[in-house]
Amino acid sequence: MKFILPFSSAVLVFCIVVMLLSHTGKRTIRLNKRLESVKELGQKPKDELDAMNLPFNERFLKPMLTRLLGYIGSVLPMSRKSLKRLTDQLSQAGIRMSARNYAAMNVLIILGLTIICGYIGILLKKPPLIVALFALGGFYAGYALRRFSLTSIITKRKNALQSQMPEVLDLLSVSVSAGLGFDQALAYVVSKSEGPLIDELYVAQQEIALGRPRKDALKRFAERCNIEEIRLFVSAVVQADELGISMQNVLTAQAQMIRTAHKQRVEEAAMKIPIKLLIPLVLFIFPVIFIILLGPAIPTILQTLGGL
Repeated sequence: MKFILPFSSAVLVFCIVVMLLSHTGKRTIRLNKRLESVKELGQKPKDELDAMNLPFNERFLKPMLTRLLGYIGSVLPMSRKSLKRLTDQLSQAGIRMSARNYAAMNVLIILGLTIICGYIGILLKKPPLIVALFALGGFYAGYALRRFSLTSIITKRKNALQSQMPEVLDLLSVSVSAGLGFDQALAYVVSKSEGPLIDELYVAQQEIALGRPRKDALKRFAERCNIEEIRLFVSAVVQADELGISMQNVLTAQAQMIRTAHKQRVEEAAMKIPIKLLIPLVLFIFPVIFIILLGPAIPTILQTLGGL
């Protein structure tokens, strides 16, 4: 038993490190964009390309953890449907990790919390049934943590994508009106901006540069984002490309429409604030007011009731 706590602690530390490294996809995208900009200037980015100058986690720790997670993930029983659903969720969350590796990381985290909670019950000298309940609580806590954390990341990222859409479309419209083609305008906007939407557009721009048809690359971009406004934007661009409609007019109209929709969402959220304030008002403020107002009268009321 004395080896269980160190082992479970090591498992948790391992999982935390993997969680931190799971978001390095965005950093890789920004690094690639920097490398492309340096190449355009005719410079050789020797320092960034030299493997010995990479951080320790990039050179050694991340590859080792990736291989370990890959091995664990390869033996996990996962159906095609669940694998595809998890892959789509990771794509929407912006997590550059395979579905099997992510599932393996979740299993290790849940296992570590289960062992730790069970060991806490043993340290407290609880009966076996209570120890089992402790372990079960750790299992459910780990499961809820991993499930709802991914949902929360997806929600926050969707909000960031929606808020960035009008600005990006304005930049695309200005670039097209300046004489650039859509692909060149897309490459220019990607090289000059940052954010989750820019990261997804960078992936689409790289796919187009590598020979994938623009229509397919944009549709894959819309599937990764899974936002209605982006689907409408992609449909409008594809339709304009097929029918020969002015791309500048389409981008301007889409930017205005998305800006209006964003304004409506903000106004709707502002209208819900007074209703949400009722909960803390009723739970915390009203009881304090009652205590302040009725506090001085409580001794008199108690004396009166005692006299009865």
